[in-house]
Amino acid sequence: MNSSISQYGDVFVGRQPILGTNMKTMGYELLYRNCEIGQAIFNNEDLATATVLLNTYLDIGLEHVVGSHLAFLNIPKQFLLERYCEALPKNRVVLEILENVLPTPQAIEALTSLSQQGYTIALDDFVYEESFKPFLELADLVKVDVLGKSEEQLSHEVSQLRDFRVRLLAEKVESPEMYNICKKLGFYYFQGFFFFRPDIIRGREIPTNRIALLELMGKIQNPHVPFKELVEHIRNDLSLSYKVLRYVNSAFVGLPKRVDSIEHAACMVGIDRIRTWATLIIMASDQTQAHEILVIALVRAKMCERLGHQLGAQAPEKFFTMGLLSVLEALYSSPMGDILDKLPLPDDIVDALALGTGEMGLVLSCVMAHEKGEWMELKHLQLDPPIIRECYLESIDWANHFSPMIA
Repeated sequence: MNSSISQYGDVFVGRQPILGTNMKTMGYELLYRNCEIGQAIFNNEDLATATVLLNTYLDIGLEHVVGSHLAFLNIPKQFLLERYCEALPKNRVVLEILENVLPTPQAIEALTSLSQQGYTIALDDFVYEESFKPFLELADLVKVDVLGKSEEQLSHEVSQLRDFRVRLLAEKVESPEMYNICKKLGFYYFQGFFFFRPDIIRGREIPTNRIALLELMGKIQNPHVPFKELVEHIRNDLSLSYKVLRYVNSAFVGLPKRVDSIEHAACMVGIDRIRTWATLIIMASDQTQAHEILVIALVRAKMCERLGHQLGAQAPEKFFTMGLLSVLEALYSSPMGDILDKLPLPDDIVDALALGTGEMGLVLSCVMAHEKGEWMELKHLQLDPPIIRECYLESIDWANHFSPMIA
């Protein structure tokens, strides 16, 4: 098989979060497509699976793609029957058996062996049929596509699965309303960008406490604020000051000696890094949305910066700020325009965030397309696909190291 795989070269690797009822991320489904321009899918699904496994597990390292979380991997028929799954670390993966794998004696035997070895098995895009009972008796999770279905339809599907010891995972959950329906029906895990689409009502006032946070963020992000004034803004907020110093003194930064003041911290690591960290701390405070939003903000920020650098932008750090702030609408449940009115940002960042225009807007739209696995949109960047892939992998690796400090 390895000699055949080589013809496919690099792949785009993406991930989509899977959250629990506590809104905490428990895993990521890995997405993958061939990097060749104009080729959106593999001709052979087993080669696709083999390629992504080689790239993520043997070459890149699974921990760099999903961190400490579980990796959900699509497992097609031949890959299952040939027992290639047994080369994967059972404590790091969830094996998603594709919907076109039929419960033949050979498939049941292979699944039985995997279950006995301790692998977690999920049935993907599952629709109940009597013949699939042997699969249900071996599975740990059942993934149900909920897109476009009514509560009555989902209730019927759930009732068919109640006699089996499986946990239900709702996929393609695209709105808070559908999330609430699925949660009420007993779904345990949720996949989709519902947590990124709050109920935004135009004209609704931003709560006073959040206005105060935005004002503080605006003072920190204002490029015209003098150094001493910026330091004073951070120092006057005790919680913010404490967290910034905790970050600067962490092993992640790796300073040779302890730093005890914001002024000293800014001199040691640079004012731009202090701005970034303080902004992120403010975004993480007093918000009830999923922590995954902040993880996405980190990945977007770093990837926008890396792509800006690859495109020869004069100020790639502005691309970082744009990516970081692109999640504000989801965090504050307010229209982006209303939020930007309270932030003294450069015009090009405002235009990119509000209108998606300019080079920065193009980069942000492509990064967001990458999140959804819309790979063909990436051609607008006019960069070699392997470069985009490496920018993404570097970004999630950086976010994996950075995000625990804002938990």
